[in-house]
Amino acid sequence: MSNLSEAKVEPLSGSLGVQVSGLDLRKDLDEATVADLRKLILDRLVVLFPDQHLSSDEQRALMRHFGEVEKHPERPRVLEDSDEEVVVITPSAGVSAVWHCDYEPDFIPCGICSLNMIECAADGGGDTIFVNAYRIYESFSERMRELLDGLTAVHRNTGNTGRMRDEAWFPLVGIHPETGRRGLLYSAHHVQDFVELIPEESEMLLARLQQLTQKPSFSLRHHWRPGSIALWDNRCVQHYVVPDFEGSRLLYQVTVRAPRDVRIIGGGLKTGERLDDEFHFSAEQRGVCRGRGKRRKARVAW
Repeated sequence: MSNLSEAKVEPLSGSLGVQVSGLDLRKDLDEATVADLRKLILDRLVVLFPDQHLSSDEQRALMRHFGEVEKHPERPRVLEDSDEEVVVITPSAGVSAVWHCDYEPDFIPCGICSLNMIECAADGGGDTIFVNAYRIYESFSERMRELLDGLTAVHRNTGNTGRMRDEAWFPLVGIHPETGRRGLLYSAHHVQDFVELIPEESEMLLARLQQLTQKPSFSLRHHWRPGSIALWDNRCVQHYVVPDFEGSRLLYQVTVRAPRDVRIIGGGLKTGERLDDEFHFSAEQRGVCRGRGKRRKARVAW
């Protein structure tokens, strides 16, 4: 029997988000509980757990239930003795006051992500806002969705010199491999162009996507408390840190790799050379990943 059946589960907004109280994440979770939590993440996209106070090792153990925990050598600061799996988030490393999803070192979006609040801002600021990328996609008319379905988004690496590539192309719209639901693979901070559109058309569409990303009815604003932890499906959620605080604020982040089968076939190509690269988010969709003279062929489960 799943331990989740004994917990209190409360929806937090109409668009996404749920709070789970009464489940101790420090304990080893059985298969039934993990399966129920995964379903809850897939259904509600963001799951919040108050009063957990997990150590970094307990957070890593929790995330291993959901897949392969990623190393992040490219991030400004990782916790010592964590095998580069625990990212330390403080104001000194910059405040992510932009709408974005998270990426692994190879500049491919992560799968399930977690944030563990260690120390809140003393002045009460520093909320995190999450937005539902399914809702953004579904808000377009049928004819506009047909256009979006055929577009390739150009993701550009901005500000992180440690990543393995500076640019990646992915289908703008994908089919989630676990739910079968169609939605955007979109990070407002990183998607800066569309392969099939002229610059003026890209600008118009980017402006509309940015406008919808900031729509309150598609979002959840979370006010942090010490010891709380958030898990979300990074493939269909963007987030934003409200930069209204001063002083210290400390979180640990641990992410899980999105499931995929990757084969490297073209490392070290000269600039301008191309391969028939593929990033599959559904059986028929095609995209290209490129950057810094490197090319890879991959099959990616969105």
